[in-house]
Amino acid sequence: MQNQKPGRRKGVTLYAEIRDTLSGELAEGRYPVGSRFPTEQELCARFGTGRHTVREALRGLEEIGLISRQPGSGTVVLAQTHPRFFTYRIESLASLSQYAAETRFDTCHEGIVILHDRLAEMIRAKPGERWLRVAGLRRIASSNAPICWTEIFIAEPYIGVREHMRTSAKSPGQAPCYQAIVATYDVRIAEVERRITAVAMPADVAAMLGAAPGSPAILERRTYIDSRGEMFEVSLSLHAGDSFSYTARLVSEPHATHNKARLNNAPHS
Repeated sequence: MQNQKPGRRKGVTLYAEIRDTLSGELAEGRYPVGSRFPTEQELCARFGTGRHTVREALRGLEEIGLISRQPGSGTVVLAQTHPRFFTYRIESLASLSQYAAETRFDTCHEGIVILHDRLAEMIRAKPGERWLRVAGLRRIASSNAPICWTEIFIAEPYIGVREHMRTSAKSPGQAPCYQAIVATYDVRIAEVERRITAVAMPADVAAMLGAAPGSPAILERRTYIDSRGEMFEVSLSLHAGDSFSYTARLVSEPHATHNKARLNNAPHS
């Protein structure tokens, strides 16, 4: 089959489209377990794209345990079942846009909050400041499975962005909030800090994530900092402890450092 390019979804990279197409075919039983998977050359011809794109798609299938690639031995099918967990890489700001494109945010609460001492400490702001708080459940767009409970905090000068969040939150492929702030208020992002902390699962969130209250959980905090060194957005995302793993991939210069985060959202037994 030649030049069979998958249907493109807004904001989703070509390698992700190819990965999803191939994982769907595996789930349909097109490639038996233990059989040889199509070669890179065959996939390049089929999808009409280059080796780099195909390799990234195959890497994605390997990371979720569907195939195994061995140099000199080819690629072997390990499983056919479509994975019930979500994988994404954090390599750049573009990676965060990719994450937003493949997920959906269901808003549960929205409003202006006055930061009390504990909340101010959590987002590293000053007590008494006014911030917009939008809280809800982040889901995999393709399967509706929950990924994490997320609370997004927007600094007071940019509260007007709430209209963007109301219209785009439920639609996968829409620009994430920080991009709307950049576009609307002419803000330049200087840095995004990501911090991961082990915490206990709160009782009011546990059921939504299929976890037990008090069980191990991971709190992921992202802080968006502008060119003046000031925070304009902070997000707090809570993941079930047994559904989150983090892998750092370090490569020698002049290449960039690549960070990957795997979110395993399989239902809890």
